Amino acid sequence: MLKRIVSFVAVGMLAAGPATAQDPMAALQAAMDTMGVTDMMSIRYTGSGWVGAVGQNASPAEDWPRFELAEYERTIDFETNSSTENMIIRQGGYPARGGGGAPIQGDRIRNPRVRGEYAWDAPGVDRVVPQPQQAERRLLEIFLTPHGFLQGAAAGDPIAIQRNEYGQRVTVVSYIALGKYRINGTITEDNVVERVQTWMPSPVVGDMYYETVYTDYRDVGDGMMFPFNWHQHQDYDDGANEPNVSGGDHSFSLTTIDSVEVNVDGAALTVPDIVRTATVPPMRVESEEVADGVWLIAGGSHHSVAVEFADHVAVIEAPLNEARSLAVIDEVMRLMPDKPIRFIVTTHHHWDHIGGLRAYVHEGATVVTHFGNRPYYQEVLRAGLWVLEPDRLSLHPPEEWSEGYIFETLHEKYILGDSTRLVELHHVQGLAHAAGMLIAYLPADRMLVQADLYTPPGPGRPLPDAPNASARALYRNVERLGLDVETIVPIHGRPGAWSEFEAFVTGAE
Repeated sequence: MLKRIVSFVAVGMLAAGPATAQDPMAALQAAMDTMGVTDMMSIRYTGSGWVGAVGQNASPAEDWPRFELAEYERTIDFETNSSTENMIIRQGGYPARGGGGAPIQGDRIRNPRVRGEYAWDAPGVDRVVPQPQQAERRLLEIFLTPHGFLQGAAAGDPIAIQRNEYGQRVTVVSYIALGKYRINGTITEDNVVERVQTWMPSPVVGDMYYETVYTDYRDVGDGMMFPFNWHQHQDYDDGANEPNVSGGDHSFSLTTIDSVEVNVDGAALTVPDIVRTATVPPMRVESEEVADGVWLIAGGSHHSVAVEFADHVAVIEAPLNEARSLAVIDEVMRLMPDKPIRFIVTTHHHWDHIGGLRAYVHEGATVVTHFGNRPYYQEVLRAGLWVLEPDRLSLHPPEEWSEGYIFETLHEKYILGDSTRLVELHHVQGLAHAAGMLIAYLPADRMLVQADLYTPPGPGRPLPDAPNASARALYRNVERLGLDVETIVPIHGRPGAWSEFEAFVTGAE
């Protein structure tokens, strides 16, 4: 049942007038009046739709994987810059391809919160998880809602232009939020916000385009117009930057709106003490020699594996971001001084596993990957603007990388080796998680390095209830290749015994 609760609170009024390029405040006021924002201190809306897993497509040519957004509720308090989101996410009828947890078993609950400079998750009634590294993005996303854009632009120093777009004359109002993010809002002839766009920093593609399109406006009471269709793109070609390098772009959609309330009670969040005192944790690097000259470099959610050869080092995996990879590179230099990192092997193209790839290219390493990833990686390395968070490759690009001499690719098998050791790289066939997935096998050590396909539970922890499709694919491929494995070294989690994994998979058949 669609509902609207209105209380009238006096706020500063803006001068009314026609929406002209010379008068952004008039365009904003006309939209605020039409959309009920003039007297709006807070808003709550509920609905359903779908959500995409950004950076987790099954192949670089595919869109982001989608999941059903079974329930969605958001409450925003504009006075305190508070936002409360509650989501129930399911696999639904979408294909179980790609990452992001696909296929999701049962319901996944997300409860992100932000108030000003503080961010946290609330996964349970008595549980709070500080998320200080997410605070700026979550705060920015308040201003990317249609109502938040109008509030933010009116309080900022906006400029405006007019142009023809999709058969009508529109006004684009633009301002700088949080001192560095340019936000553009397109206001139609009907005085509603049709699109809000900005750019956000990404360790993979640099200044990543981010927009939400708002359509199907309906009167929800007292003349207030509200969009009943929300559609968001991330890493979308806006015509100004390089073409989309990721394949994916569709990231979020509300296709059903169930209720809209304004000036609701309890919209302003109280920051928990544990959140107020939390800080971004320092980068940790913990090294463990899992075989002679083979180091698992852990300390976070994603690991790397460094393999020593006679006169160089190969590193398997460059996850998360530049900061993580620079810490790993420093650790490799400490462990194996005077031996350059000649190769960086990426198991697959998902963003959480290649966020540090550019750091290794800057270091002078050759990228070893499946041949299907090469065009994508080339675009990632050439990705256009890196203004918001510039990295070393954008600030100090070496000559060699642009000439195409930095790739070694394989279809099914590739060997890194010298007189001291061999590392076999194999393509995992029949996998829905990621096309072009590689595993690394060290025959002398009977060791297998893999990402995302199986995470050993660790000492004292139980195995999952049943093997998933990725675990079964790993087992089938190791059997197909005839690899004699004793130890599994995962990119997530701790090393485990192959015998335990084999019993887990075969016992479920």
